[in-house]
Amino acid sequence: MVSRLAGLAASVQAYVGPALALILGAIALGRSPVDVDEGATIAAARGSFSDVVEGAFENDPARVGYLALLRPVVAWNDDELWVRLPSVLAIAVAAYAVYRLGRRLFDARVGAVASILLASSLGTVAIARSVGPLALALAAMLVSTALFARAIERGHVVWWALYVVTTAALPLTHPIAASALAAQLVATGFARRETDLRLAVPAVGIATLECALYLVAGVVDRADAADGAGPLALDEIGVGVGRAVGWSPIVAVLAVWGFVHLSRRVAHDLPRWKLALVAGLTGAPLVAVLAAGAALPVYPREALTVAIGGVALAAGAGLVAIADRSLRLATLGAVAAVVIASLVTAALAERQQDWREAATLTRSLATERDSVVVVPDRARFALAYYAPELELLRAGRGAAVTVVVVGDPADAVTAARTVVSPPRYALLEQREAGSRLIVQHWVRPGS
Repeated sequence: MVSRLAGLAASVQAYVGPALALILGAIALGRSPVDVDEGATIAAARGSFSDVVEGAFENDPARVGYLALLRPVVAWNDDELWVRLPSVLAIAVAAYAVYRLGRRLFDARVGAVASILLASSLGTVAIARSVGPLALALAAMLVSTALFARAIERGHVVWWALYVVTTAALPLTHPIAASALAAQLVATGFARRETDLRLAVPAVGIATLECALYLVAGVVDRADAADGAGPLALDEIGVGVGRAVGWSPIVAVLAVWGFVHLSRRVAHDLPRWKLALVAGLTGAPLVAVLAAGAALPVYPREALTVAIGGVALAAGAGLVAIADRSLRLATLGAVAAVVIASLVTAALAERQQDWREAATLTRSLATERDSVVVVPDRARFALAYYAPELELLRAGRGAAVTVVVVGDPADAVTAARTVVSPPRYALLEQREAGSRLIVQHWVRPGS
């Protein structure tokens, strides 16, 4: 009986993480209103498939793969639930891929723990419930790396071919995904004695060349981007690192202990390339962000979330390495408690932008003679998602102007004055639709 239960547990452990990812991602999936980035992404996915892909290659080559995936979903049903569902499925794929990777690099227990940690991390749950490319990028990184590890050990041309195909597509999901290739390049150098370099070198070389071409196109497009990304800031890096470890100090400590334990094993029974691969998955995203941020506008707090793949593997190795069974179970319980507390806190946090409410307020304030303006202009897609019948202008005109302002309420009037012209217009009333979204009604004095 005990052997049967052990066999059953071993057979289902590969699916615990993916199932948890589906459950946590699907909870309240359609309840939260879309935000500015989600609205812009949905708008970019509208139109014929060829127009969407061509427009992405021309205007945003870094998201070609994601927009090509999102376009049929938007065409079928653009409800919040359905446009976010691909991200949930991508995280489930990532959870399964990290299990396979952990099992191949170490053992099934490390893979199972890493899969559960990835699926339950606050950072991955956040990107699973959003319209955006990071969930797909994380899945692509881990699938590519799992195929890389299998190709290293099996050394068959079929596995190397599959690896090349998946790795070449990494920059199409998101530029940060190419950091997985950097980790694989370093690991290849350490694995020169464990694999057939006649296959490994050409495969990695082709993947590198194709990724480089896509990255150059993304850099050229990003160099003159005027989308609000400021200079690289230390606090943004800190938030990004926090998201990568799921805001859990216990996971961070386990990851450090995991690297210590793996470093000790290198001297005995662990191939050095495996440690290099996990270290690369953990650190390469940060190195890539720092390198790109020196010359390009970047958003590190979102992009660094993909480091969770390496963090989960290291933390899984650290947890399994705890020799005392009671201490191991207590640590696992502490991790679960922090995860639950983080998810509950995030669920109860005050909503910063409620574009659904903003659309309702705008409809109640604006008349047929009024004009509607959104500040900044890029945010108009979020309002248009909930109020497609409204004509959105770039400057106020007519008898009255309804201005929807994203940002601090204390600065809302100053921001609105860039699209209305006092004293021609005067602020009549102002209402909030979240802590950082304000709807104002400006009228002509005396009208």
